[in-house]
Parts: sequence; C-alpha cells; structure tokens
Amino acid sequence: MAPIRRAGEGTMKFVHDTGSLLASMPAYVPGENYTVKECIEEVKDKESKRSLEVYSEKLKVLEPSKESVKKVREVAKELGERLSDADVKVIALALDLGATVLSDDYGVLNVATYLGLNAKPVRTKGIKENVVWVNYCPFCKVEYPPDVEVCPRCGAEVVRRPRFKAGGKGKGRR
Repeated sequence: MAPIRRAGEGTMKFVHDTGSLLASMPAYVPGENYTVKECIEEVKDKESKRSLEVYSEKLKVLEPSKESVKKVREVAKELGERLSDADVKVIALALDLGATVLSDDYGVLNVATYLGLNAKPVRTKGIKENVVWVNYCPFCKVEYPPDVEVCPRCGAEVVRRPRFKAGGKGKGRR
C-alpha cells in the first residue's frame, strides 16, 4: 500500500521575482507558486497585467518574516549587493518557505545561493559562483562601503567590481 501524503507534503515550492512573473513562469512550473506584493506592483503594462490575471489563481502572495528580511539585508550588505525591497522580500520569502527562487537578477541569485537556497534563472544562464562586490574610485583606487556613490577625495563616481569569490552555502556559483 502506498504511503498517505498530507496536503502539500513533498510539493515543490517556487518564489517568483518580477522577471519571472513577466515571463509567465507560474503558469508553467508545477507545485506551489509564491511572490510578494512588491513584485505584483512592479507589473505595469496592460499585457503583462492580463497575463498575471490568467495565472493569478495559481499564485499566492505572502509577506516574509521580519527575521528573514533582516538576514537577507545583512548578507546582501556583506556581499556588496544592491537589492530592491522587492528583491530582498523574494529571497526572504524563499528562506521562510524553503522554496526555490526563480529570477534572472544576478544579485538575487548571488544572495539566494550564498544563503544556501536553490535559485534558478528564468531566461539567462544564471550564476556559476558567488561574488563579493566592492565599490572603489577608479582614479584614487580607494575602496568604499556599498552606500558610497561618489568618492569623497576626488568627487568621481565610484564603480563596483568583484573583490573576490565568496564561499557561500549554496551550490549555485557565478
């Protein structure tokens, strides 16, 4: 006799960012599909909104825990990633649910895989390894924290470059 499964047990869970929603991925992936309200709000044009309505019954909109949001922000800062609130909440919700993140945003994939989450690209090749980014002045050659956008020494716009490859807990690498 086959074992009895409880509802939702063994079901794949996916958390979609805006790019995944625009690609209509919830209509194609089996299992439970989630997103955050910020991603829904980023869908602006009529055609995309119509597509969203078609698979909206298959998509659950949830809010991640404050603890997970805090953890994602800390890791993003550690890696030098500049994530939007929507990006942070997508990763945090995936942490809460133990879900796979679907995104083409390299920053989202970098943070998600560093946290040990399964993260899959939608239309791109994704990442091969995790990277720690640093802001630096291309003229003074001085490194700055991620929130500094203009070099205080010379006034030049700081740029971002990989400092080194991060170990991370995940399998996915940039």
